Amino acid sequence: MTAGIVVLGLVGYGVADAYDTVPGFLTTAPEQVIDPLPEPVAHAGSASAGKRLDADAPVPANIADRLDSALAAKGLKGKVGAEVRDAVTGDVLYSEGAQRQRTPASVTKALTAAAALGRLGAQSTFTTSAALSQSGGTPTLSLVGGGDVLLGAGASQPDQISGRAGLGTLAASTAAALKDKGVDSVRLSADLSRYAKPDFNAGWQRADIAAGYIAPIGPLMIDAARTRPVRNAPREADPAAVALDAFATALEKQGIDVAQAKPAQAAQDSQTLASVQSAPLADVLRYALLESDNVVSEVMGHEVAISMGAEPSEDGAPQAVLDALAGMKLDTGSISLKDTSGLNYGNRISPHDLAGVLRQAAAADGDLSLLVPNMPVGGLSGTLADRFRDAGSKAAAGRVSAKTGTLSTVSSLAGTVLTDDGRLLVFALMADGLPAGSAQSARAVLDRTVSSLSQCGCS
Repeated sequence: MTAGIVVLGLVGYGVADAYDTVPGFLTTAPEQVIDPLPEPVAHAGSASAGKRLDADAPVPANIADRLDSALAAKGLKGKVGAEVRDAVTGDVLYSEGAQRQRTPASVTKALTAAAALGRLGAQSTFTTSAALSQSGGTPTLSLVGGGDVLLGAGASQPDQISGRAGLGTLAASTAAALKDKGVDSVRLSADLSRYAKPDFNAGWQRADIAAGYIAPIGPLMIDAARTRPVRNAPREADPAAVALDAFATALEKQGIDVAQAKPAQAAQDSQTLASVQSAPLADVLRYALLESDNVVSEVMGHEVAISMGAEPSEDGAPQAVLDALAGMKLDTGSISLKDTSGLNYGNRISPHDLAGVLRQAAAADGDLSLLVPNMPVGGLSGTLADRFRDAGSKAAAGRVSAKTGTLSTVSSLAGTVLTDDGRLLVFALMADGLPAGSAQSARAVLDRTVSSLSQCGCS
């Protein structure tokens, strides 16, 4: 393992807070006023995730008393596991209940993102295409889903991640190609054969669709199946049908008569007429990690499964992610996954195993080095934008880059933090088995713990 370490690169509660930001009655506290914070300095698609740290920066010593005190909050005794490692050497600096497997919630997404970076590559894209078969009767046009679930309904938007590829743009190009062939009427269907059933995880609840946490997983969606372009919006129960409707409407505006049909795999003689490309994978993963988007993370798990020759389904994807990580020489230890987003309570990860994977990613070269810089930054971005802003935690604002995880009885935080002395530390803090609805208070404890870490000196 190289010694190059990445600097910080710089959200509904009910069953699960998949976004890690709880709206409404749980956010009534007045806004905290804090000192100006530095802007993030790294971009998901940059060639280098960040500058390398000086391996000679002092390693904090005697941090046990500091962390023991921070984690000794009422109601958390025996419910928290924690591990801290030096990012340069990988040495374990602190461990408390770290070997015990716990329900991780959305920190699971870090594992999925790591596997996707390693197996698919940061610059890979996903193609949505239109293919025509004229083998008999009315020409059949297939809208072929290729794993881009951040499609836009209108024109492609090259400066956006969600909406980078637009169905309106695809329809215009498709209509032009149809007219060139003398075709002005088609039978339209969606080809969803890229993924297999089941498309809805056994550990999820159907009510979570309307709650905005998840949707049936398929390779064709607009804006990750949101019904409105806002973070907490309900999801569509049939995302592919919505996408097909949008494409049909756009074709009709181009003068093509459309009769919709049930989803079906495109005929073997189908000819691709036009296609649109998603944003690069690094940007898609940045979106998934910052927004803590379950749908996008599940789709990435399916894509990893395809790359591994495994079944791209809710049954096959979780193990494929673990197999991919193992193939990348990342030690997954005793990790057990039931989904690839963290919405399933059956996932089991120990702080020790999670910290180990994150440390290896932080020390990596190449695409895997983009994992930590694409995570939310305390006080600045994504699900950490409104955290690390009170007196007890703001010392770490701008210096912690981490993935959040929240379910009704779970609160997790894992990533990296830069100390006062300039040493990068990797941490995994996981609290589960909490009283229902108490994850919010546990979250504050975890933030204060990381802030305490950031203030560690060399003695």
